[in-house]
Amino acid sequence: MVALVIVLVVIGVAALVTVPLMIRSTRRQRLEPGPAVGRQPLMGSPAQVWTSRGERVLRELNATTAEQPAFVGLAADAEQVVMELRITAGQVAELDHALAGIPVPSLEDERRTLTVAVAEAQGTPAAADLARSLAAVDARLGAAARQRESRDALLARMQATVMELERARDELAELITSTTSAFSVNSDATAALAGRLDGLREGLVEVRGAANPEIGPAGQGHP
Repeated sequence: MVALVIVLVVIGVAALVTVPLMIRSTRRQRLEPGPAVGRQPLMGSPAQVWTSRGERVLRELNATTAEQPAFVGLAADAEQVVMELRITAGQVAELDHALAGIPVPSLEDERRTLTVAVAEAQGTPAAADLARSLAAVDARLGAAARQRESRDALLARMQATVMELERARDELAELITSTTSAFSVNSDATAALAGRLDGLREGLVEVRGAANPEIGPAGQGHP
């Protein structure tokens, strides 16, 4: 009987030691970014900077809500926003890579030269070929312009999302302070904050779909 009691005590102590370690390990796994998928933005690029700022806010939110179970759902919502930020940053990186392959300055020079040549070659056997060359250059310049526009729209949405995320972090800190002093959870304020976070996630999905119509509903990141 004594031996059984000793065994149970040992098991209980082991559980007390193991559970906190498991909780810390799980928390670290949540904070660590997932495996890189597709092309990643260059270090120091706007997409990388905005993603890094979003990830920092997420770490701060997780730390803030670690001892506030009533608000842990907000940290989970913020995690979804950051996951969408990472996906959007990858799309920006793809656009940057595509733009790097289009030599816009030299194409603009070539376009000016071809425009003059086409005007001068009217009525000659070379006119049709020169016109096709000019059309090809125009098409490449048009593609570059559309890609720049898409990239700029994605970066603008990333910037707005991160700034709203930082605002949500500050509002959550204020909400926790008021809750602690009032000994009650302001459910309306918490729900409003959760709704805004979900709106940020949906906004990123929407702008990615506008930048790349091929994404469609099946490629909308995380539901």
